[in-house]
Amino acid sequence: MAQVPDYTITSNPHAFLHCGPVATQDVDDERDLTIITSSQNEATHYKNGVYEEHIQGHSSEVVGINRDPTQKGGNGKTIIAKSGDIVLNAENGNIHLTAKNIFLKANPGEKGQGNIMADCNGMLRLSTGEEFRVAAGRMCFRSEGGINFVGDVRISGDLFKGSAVASADMLKSLLAGDWANIINGISESCK
Repeated sequence: MAQVPDYTITSNPHAFLHCGPVATQDVDDERDLTIITSSQNEATHYKNGVYEEHIQGHSSEVVGINRDPTQKGGNGKTIIAKSGDIVLNAENGNIHLTAKNIFLKANPGEKGQGNIMADCNGMLRLSTGEEFRVAAGRMCFRSEGGINFVGDVRISGDLFKGSAVASADMLKSLLAGDWANIINGISESCK
């Protein structure tokens, strides 16, 4: 691309639109295009391909307006990061995801990848009006406190305490509601 001189397209009380560096004539701040509005909203394109946007108030984007809602499939919005992470960070607020269905999928890659992690300091609540299903190659439940099961509990298969096959004492503890020994065995296997 040919080297062209810096150029201010407009600079008025409503907006500033400039091609090239903005700092000073002696300093190249690596800007290609800068847009600044009277509310101090700013959009900047840099020479290295970086794009930054600073919005002082609320920002909305509406897509798929003319799409047929009865048609199945087809994306209304796609965000792809060819490399690097995608980060959603609400520093002083919440993140809400609302849809007919929400799918989370971690693609298997290198060894140790393909995971979905959820960490929180407060309560983790999963609630459904329908059936709740969990399937895994191996499962581990561990609690520093107690574990409460409310409702009928059906166990299909063997019971293990640690690495030992369930004994009559284990079954007796289960039927008597003595979960302490059971949970202790589970916690040892979850380490």
